[in-house]
Amino acid sequence: MQTIDQIKHENELPVLIADCQGLIVYANEPFNLVFGWQTDEILGHSLESVIPHSYHDSHHLGFSRFAMTEQPTLLNHPLKLMAVTKDGREIESEHFIIAEQQQGQWMFAATLRPLHS
Repeated sequence: MQTIDQIKHENELPVLIADCQGLIVYANEPFNLVFGWQTDEILGHSLESVIPHSYHDSHHLGFSRFAMTEQPTLLNHPLKLMAVTKDGREIESEHFIIAEQQQGQWMFAATLRPLHS
């Protein structure tokens, strides 16, 4: 399994990294190209910026459950999910999400491979 540092160096697939509060702390250039954001526009924003509104409640529930139990249910395997671009379009992508503790805090990283061009 890849580490967050390894995923951070991915240069072909879009990558987002978020902290334990769900705030985006890293976005790579492929993410910017596919989703239309500039890095300085997305950093510090909630992951909900790229999650369709209809999935916000499910995201909150899953994020809270993981924070309480530290038992993953959606991590470490590919998931077909929708993601939101800067201009509000929803695109289907394959997400591969990992979690890792760094300096006592959980961090989350995901690749978001678009499924359609």
